[in-house]
Amino acid sequence: MAIIGNSPAMQRLRKQIEKIAKTNAAILLQGESGTGKELVAMAIHKLSERSSKEFVAINCGAIPESLMESLLFGYEEGAFSGAKKNGQQGLLETANGGTLFLDEAGEMPYLMQAKILRTLQNNKIRRLGASKSIQLDVRIISASNKNLRKQVELGNFRKDLFYRLDVIPIFIPPLRERMEDVPLLIDFFLKDFENQYHTKFSVTNGLLKKFMEYHWPGNIRELRNFIEYGVCFCEDGMLSAELYEPRFALALNPTEQEIILKPKQKTKKEHIQKLLGIHGASTKGKIKTAQELGISLATLYRHLKN
Repeated sequence: MAIIGNSPAMQRLRKQIEKIAKTNAAILLQGESGTGKELVAMAIHKLSERSSKEFVAINCGAIPESLMESLLFGYEEGAFSGAKKNGQQGLLETANGGTLFLDEAGEMPYLMQAKILRTLQNNKIRRLGASKSIQLDVRIISASNKNLRKQVELGNFRKDLFYRLDVIPIFIPPLRERMEDVPLLIDFFLKDFENQYHTKFSVTNGLLKKFMEYHWPGNIRELRNFIEYGVCFCEDGMLSAELYEPRFALALNPTEQEIILKPKQKTKKEHIQKLLGIHGASTKGKIKTAQELGISLATLYRHLKN
């Protein structure tokens, strides 16, 4: 996916990417979840002189600590019980000459942080069970949705490693701070789904207005999910505001959800209407609403008529 957007924030980001891509400096991408940090890392790699080599991404928060060392550094045959015959090349070795993207670097185990630091200092790696080191030439791009400087203060992240990774810090703005890019992103996602399903899709003005009013806590990832929701449920390729009423109801923030789920703070009819917004106004949705309220379907219809 390309980096979409003509907002001032995205124009600045693209200029930063173009300037730093030609260097070998370590980069730390920071931003909320769903803002597209991996896409930025890939864009930097593609514009760099390392583009002919591998771009290797690893999510530091998704790999068990017991597996991370062998995954990053690789191992020789017989290095441990269950090791593959002929050993295994690690991701650092795979990325040699290219770029290693450490996603969610703030989730990296503390002991592993020390080993990564040593690797960056020496530019060498050694497979588990090996007697010889391998010269390493890899660019490190890290990303975190946590404030790593704060994590250093809390003692959760090594200060020396932080300063190794934080040579060029780049902040990726959340979608709510560049809402003028939302229509462009919608068009991009619609075209992507049109290519998948060979169907023309469009968004009504009413739905676009709702999209522009929503705060997008899940950022670009959430916007794409919303578009896919509409693509799956729309009729004749038209994504409308009415179609999205249940989806927006489910996306309400916890405070708003709490208000909906407490009838004492609303009239009974208003509460029913909110629940129908969540479950849908079909017969099936009405049955679910009645069950949640602990009343019969006939009673539900009576409340709606009054």
